[in-house]
Amino acid sequence: MSLSLTTRHSLSGHVTIPLVPGPDPMAARRVLLHLEHGRRVPLDPAEIFLLEAAGDETLVRTRGRRPLRDVRSLGELLGRVPPGVFVLIHRALAVNVDRVAEVRRRPGERDWELRLEAPVNRILPVARGRAESLWGAYGEREE
Repeated sequence: MSLSLTTRHSLSGHVTIPLVPGPDPMAARRVLLHLEHGRRVPLDPAEIFLLEAAGDETLVRTRGRRPLRDVRSLGELLGRVPPGVFVLIHRALAVNVDRVAEVRRRPGERDWELRLEAPVNRILPVARGRAESLWGAYGEREE
Protein backbone atom coordinates (compact mmCIF):
# COMPACT_ATOMS: atom_id res chain seq x y z
CA MET A 1 0.00 0.00 0.00
CA SER A 2 1.50 3.34 -0.97
CA LEU A 3 0.90 6.37 1.15
CA SER A 4 0.49 9.94 0.02
CA LEU A 5 2.30 12.43 2.21
CA THR A 6 1.45 16.02 2.92
CA THR A 7 3.18 18.76 4.88
CA ARG A 8 1.23 20.50 7.61
CA HIS A 9 2.28 23.65 9.36
CA SER A 10 2.32 23.81 13.13
CA LEU A 11 3.64 26.19 15.76
CA SER A 12 6.83 24.13 16.00
CA GLY A 13 7.46 24.03 12.25
CA HIS A 14 6.64 21.74 9.35
CA VAL A 15 5.48 18.20 10.01
CA THR A 16 5.08 15.56 7.31
CA ILE A 17 2.15 13.27 7.97
CA PRO A 18 0.34 10.69 5.88
CA LEU A 19 -2.56 12.12 3.92
CA VAL A 20 -4.09 8.66 3.59
CA PRO A 21 -3.96 6.77 6.87
CA GLY A 22 -2.01 3.50 6.83
CA PRO A 23 -2.83 0.31 8.65
CA ASP A 24 -3.55 0.53 12.34
CA PRO A 25 -0.16 -0.05 14.05
CA MET A 26 -1.83 -2.08 16.82
CA ALA A 27 -3.64 -4.30 14.33
CA ALA A 28 -0.44 -4.81 12.32
CA ARG A 29 1.12 -6.49 15.34
CA ARG A 30 -1.52 -9.22 15.28
CA VAL A 31 -1.69 -12.08 12.82
CA LEU A 32 -5.01 -12.93 11.25
CA LEU A 33 -5.23 -16.71 11.14
CA HIS A 34 -7.35 -18.19 8.36
CA LEU A 35 -9.12 -21.20 9.83
CA GLU A 36 -11.51 -23.70 8.26
CA HIS A 37 -15.02 -22.68 7.20
CA GLY A 38 -13.92 -19.11 6.48
CA ARG A 39 -13.25 -18.25 10.14
CA ARG A 40 -10.64 -15.57 10.85
CA VAL A 41 -8.98 -15.30 14.26
CA PRO A 42 -6.61 -12.42 15.17
CA LEU A 43 -3.76 -13.59 17.37
CA ASP A 44 -0.82 -11.84 18.97
CA PRO A 45 2.38 -13.45 17.61
CA ALA A 46 3.71 -13.63 21.20
CA GLU A 47 1.02 -16.24 21.90
CA ILE A 48 2.38 -18.52 19.17
CA PHE A 49 5.13 -20.98 20.13
CA LEU A 50 5.49 -22.95 16.91
CA LEU A 51 4.37 -22.99 13.29
CA GLU A 52 4.44 -26.47 11.77
CA ALA A 53 3.77 -27.37 8.14
CA ALA A 54 1.04 -29.94 7.65
CA GLY A 55 0.78 -30.44 3.90
CA ASP A 56 -0.57 -27.24 2.37
CA GLU A 57 -1.73 -26.02 5.79
CA THR A 58 0.02 -24.88 8.97
CA LEU A 59 -0.50 -26.01 12.54
CA VAL A 60 -0.27 -23.03 14.89
CA ARG A 61 0.74 -24.15 18.38
CA THR A 62 -0.16 -21.92 21.31
CA ARG A 63 -0.61 -22.62 25.04
CA GLY A 64 -3.78 -24.55 24.26
CA ARG A 65 -3.83 -28.32 24.08
CA ARG A 66 -4.96 -28.41 20.47
CA PRO A 67 -3.22 -26.56 17.67
CA LEU A 68 -5.09 -24.19 15.41
CA ARG A 69 -5.00 -25.12 11.73
CA ASP A 70 -4.37 -22.24 9.32
CA VAL A 71 -5.43 -23.13 5.78
CA ARG A 72 -2.35 -21.38 4.32
CA SER A 73 1.11 -22.88 3.83
CA LEU A 74 3.92 -22.33 6.30
CA GLY A 75 5.73 -20.07 3.83
CA GLU A 76 2.66 -17.92 3.27
CA LEU A 77 1.96 -17.62 7.00
CA LEU A 78 5.59 -16.70 7.73
CA GLY A 79 5.16 -13.83 5.26
CA ARG A 80 2.34 -12.48 7.44
CA VAL A 81 4.07 -12.41 10.83
CA PRO A 82 6.29 -9.53 11.98
CA PRO A 83 9.91 -9.98 10.86
CA GLY A 84 12.37 -11.26 13.44
CA VAL A 85 9.80 -13.03 15.60
CA PHE A 86 9.91 -16.46 13.94
CA VAL A 87 12.89 -18.42 12.64
CA LEU A 88 12.67 -21.36 10.29
CA ILE A 89 14.65 -24.13 12.03
CA HIS A 90 13.68 -26.94 9.67
CA ARG A 91 11.88 -27.05 6.34
CA ALA A 92 8.60 -27.70 8.17
CA LEU A 93 9.16 -25.87 11.50
CA ALA A 94 9.36 -22.24 12.52
CA VAL A 95 9.68 -21.20 16.17
CA ASN A 96 8.97 -17.98 18.01
CA VAL A 97 12.45 -17.06 19.26
CA ASP A 98 10.93 -15.55 22.41
CA ARG A 99 9.41 -18.95 23.29
CA VAL A 100 12.64 -20.98 23.15
CA ALA A 101 13.66 -22.19 26.62
CA GLU A 102 16.94 -23.89 25.66
CA VAL A 103 19.19 -24.68 22.70
CA ARG A 104 21.57 -27.61 23.13
CA ARG A 105 23.58 -30.20 21.23
CA ARG A 106 21.71 -33.38 20.42
CA PRO A 107 22.95 -36.21 22.62
CA GLY A 108 26.05 -37.79 21.08
CA GLU A 109 25.89 -35.59 17.97
CA ARG A 110 27.16 -32.29 16.67
CA ASP A 111 23.68 -31.18 15.61
CA TRP A 112 21.46 -28.85 17.64
CA GLU A 113 17.99 -29.12 19.09
CA LEU A 114 15.83 -26.74 21.05
CA ARG A 115 13.17 -26.98 23.71
CA LEU A 116 10.17 -24.69 23.75
CA GLU A 117 8.90 -23.10 26.96
CA ALA A 118 6.15 -24.66 29.06
CA PRO A 119 3.42 -25.62 28.60
CA VAL A 120 4.44 -26.73 25.08
CA ASN A 121 7.83 -28.21 26.13
CA ARG A 122 8.47 -29.73 22.70
CA ILE A 123 12.01 -30.69 21.74
CA LEU A 124 12.67 -29.89 18.08
CA PRO A 125 15.62 -30.59 15.79
CA VAL A 126 17.48 -27.66 14.25
CA ALA A 127 18.55 -28.47 10.69
CA ARG A 128 22.27 -27.95 10.03
CA GLY A 129 21.60 -25.27 7.45
CA ARG A 130 19.22 -23.40 9.78
CA ALA A 131 21.35 -23.05 12.92
CA GLU A 132 22.96 -19.83 11.68
CA SER A 133 19.52 -18.20 11.32
CA LEU A 134 18.67 -19.22 14.88
CA TRP A 135 21.90 -17.72 16.25
CA GLY A 136 21.31 -14.58 14.21
CA ALA A 137 17.90 -14.09 15.81
CA TYR A 138 19.73 -13.73 19.13
CA GLY A 139 22.48 -11.51 17.72
CA GLU A 140 25.04 -14.35 17.86
CA ARG A 141 27.19 -16.25 15.40
CA GLU A 142 27.56 -20.01 15.29
CA GLU A 143 30.42 -21.37 17.37
